[in-house]
Amino acid sequence: MRSLVVCIAIVAAVAACGGTRAVTEIDKAALAEHEAQWGQRTFHSYRFDYSESQLSTSYSVRITVVNDTLSSVIDTTTGTPPPVPRTWPTIDDLFGEADFFANNGSYSLSLDYNDTYGNLTLISAQPSNPGGGFLARVANLQPLE
Repeated sequence: MRSLVVCIAIVAAVAACGGTRAVTEIDKAALAEHEAQWGQRTFHSYRFDYSESQLSTSYSVRITVVNDTLSSVIDTTTGTPPPVPRTWPTIDDLFGEADFFANNGSYSLSLDYNDTYGNLTLISAQPSNPGGGFLARVANLQPLE
């Protein structure tokens, strides 16, 4: 009996930790609403801090977007462009990532948004199959116009 109580307590504790969960229609509607809010912004040049972790790789960069196009990326640790060549996201690209995870069906997902602009501030996606998840955070979004 004691082991059953301990197991139930562990399951409850893990569930209470938050994190990712199955995507609901309410989640998809909130994503669409915030994407529409972002689309109605009055600026198209902006800067934001972006961190990303997946598998054994982590990045922390400051991204500048001018006229909805990636302009520059600076590693926040070194103050120089990142040494690893890769594609960096705009906020619009991050909505595309979130749409993919929300509609894929094989990911548990947690999303958070900026109340002022509607942009994503958190994408946390965990696959239903073993493997690496995806965690991205956006902070300090500043319009440049």
